[in-house]
Amino acid sequence: MDEHTHPPAEGAEELRPNDVRRMDMETLVSYLWRNAARWMRQQRDRHWDDAEPLPDITRAALKGYFEPETLARTRIRRVPIIENPAFYTAFDEAGETIPLDFRVWAAITFGDLILLSDAQVPGPPPHSVIFHEMVHVVQFGALGIDAFAEKYVRGLAQNRFNYMAIPLETVAFDLQGRFEASAGRRFAAESEVLAELDPEDPPGERGGESLNRRR
Repeated sequence: MDEHTHPPAEGAEELRPNDVRRMDMETLVSYLWRNAARWMRQQRDRHWDDAEPLPDITRAALKGYFEPETLARTRIRRVPIIENPAFYTAFDEAGETIPLDFRVWAAITFGDLILLSDAQVPGPPPHSVIFHEMVHVVQFGALGIDAFAEKYVRGLAQNRFNYMAIPLETVAFDLQGRFEASAGRRFAAESEVLAELDPEDPPGERGGESLNRRR
């Protein structure tokens, strides 16, 4: 880690219901992204050993859109449902709306690990779903977990907690739409994802343990 990277967001802060109600927006954003980053690391570590490489048919479908190394290092695992993080408890107890309900998501990405929800995608996942998650794999690889978490949460807050307006998501949805309409005409999606990132964003952790440790 160099001077430009985020320090790891370690240690979840315990909140009581009254604490949630008293938070100003900046305090809320800081609390959310730091705890989200910690949750992302925990989920990646929890599921990594039971995850598998992308199926050959998926890698063939996404070849040319993403670099071979990116496809090769990504792993995937099916789970019954994507669980909400434990730090949401304080929001529930305070009667406040949780920021995002992951239980209804089809898939989610933690670094270079994709989880698929059996509850939302009971059969083989469409290639477009995995394509969307691969955009996030590239974003994680460029930014690192902490910077991704902060950028994601700030984008959510700045857009009135509208998931579809989060900048990191709009890139993924826009490219997913192009993929669905491409009829096999390949385009360099990974290069476009990297070009969309702010040049002032800190470099990622691809050389460090978090996203590129030996498997």
